[in-house]
Amino acid sequence: PGVVLVHGSGDQGRDQQVGPNRTFKEIAWGLATRGVAVLRYDQRPVACDIDRTEATVDDLVTDDAVTALERLREYDRIEETFVAGHSLGGRLAPRIAVQDDELSGVIMLAPLAEPISDAIVRQTEYQLEQNPNLTDDQRQAQLAQVEGLAERIRTLDIGDDELINLGGGERGKPFFRTLQEYDHVETAASLDIPRFILQGERDYLVTVEDDLAIWEEELAEDPEVQIKRYETLNHRFQPGEGMGRPSEWSEPNPVAKQVVVDLTTFITDQSQNHS
Repeated sequence: PGVVLVHGSGDQGRDQQVGPNRTFKEIAWGLATRGVAVLRYDQRPVACDIDRTEATVDDLVTDDAVTALERLREYDRIEETFVAGHSLGGRLAPRIAVQDDELSGVIMLAPLAEPISDAIVRQTEYQLEQNPNLTDDQRQAQLAQVEGLAERIRTLDIGDDELINLGGGERGKPFFRTLQEYDHVETAASLDIPRFILQGERDYLVTVEDDLAIWEEELAEDPEVQIKRYETLNHRFQPGEGMGRPSEWSEPNPVAKQVVVDLTTFITDQSQNHS
């Protein structure tokens, strides 16, 4: 079996590196040691010179993932293929599956479910609370700024040549418009292949209460859907205690082994069912 890994928000390379942590490389090497081939790639904005003001969700995510799956199948040893998206990539994994009818399963790692405009306000609020160096006035001022930006994203009040930086990558109006037009929950529910949702309970970016609850409401009764929560893991599936902190990502702390084991089990179970 083979799997393509799809990034979350921002401009990211194939390793999905933050500080000393390389989330996708760690998952890929873990899966490879268990007999699962992995294809990783640099996101288009990292690898190419593109017009960001024109780029849609498909330009930046979906099309390249579909192409990567086609490339993966060119290897003789690959028999079953899967897509695994993280965060925003998890939200878009069902969209990729709709455009690729040869997939054996969809994996959604900490998939964002609530509107991105709501998420950035909630995430900012949490991060500001974690910063002891800010006064209440400074917190309020920064939050108000983000709330204004979120409202502009929600209403698509974005200039044709304007770029908005979320998660370390500039995106234009077509990106936010096409993201809004895509019904991720309905798309995920419409699939007739196995789906596996993984969620860390210490994740403050994509949370059990705000995001997983939305997926569960629509998908929990579907016999083809597995959902697993990890009490001690954060957004990048690193172990720790208490709710996640922004500083955690800059500390060396690899992806929990259990996640790799569970991914392998899901992938090999589907492969055996098809063989």
